[in-house]
Amino acid sequence: MDIIKKYFWLISASAVFCFGTVLALSYEVSGHTAWSIIVSSVNSSAWECLKPFALVNIFWIFIELSYLRPSLLRFVSSRILFLDIFVISTFLILRFFELDTIRYYVILLLLVTAMFLSYKLYDSKMRCDLFFIPLIISFVILFFMLLIFSVRPPLWVLP
Repeated sequence: MDIIKKYFWLISASAVFCFGTVLALSYEVSGHTAWSIIVSSVNSSAWECLKPFALVNIFWIFIELSYLRPSLLRFVSSRILFLDIFVISTFLILRFFELDTIRYYVILLLLVTAMFLSYKLYDSKMRCDLFFIPLIISFVILFFMLLIFSVRPPLWVLP
């Protein structure tokens, strides 16, 4: 049990990447159904490639909370901080560099790094829970951007 909790960041990164990949391919596999537009990659833009991984990452936080039962404020603050960093850095890297062939490797590398740093921040003595309210606001903004930009992307999101 302790070994699982010690390496749960690696389990989390693997699960988020696997489920994110399944969601990324669900648009093609489902025959272009309407529900898959919200959760899947419908084109090869940076935002669409990032969207399934960010959504799975958001919902994975609830699984982590139910399994690990950590200190709520510190854990959620550290996870949301690195979720925001993951989304912003992945979007910028995929948007401004042509990485079509290694796109999923870049996402995996940034996802594992974000998960690892999130758990290290949680285990450290730093008081990241002091920024809980601004982080929750950024989380809500990010979540609604993921949903709204899926249906109506602005010009700066498109390739």
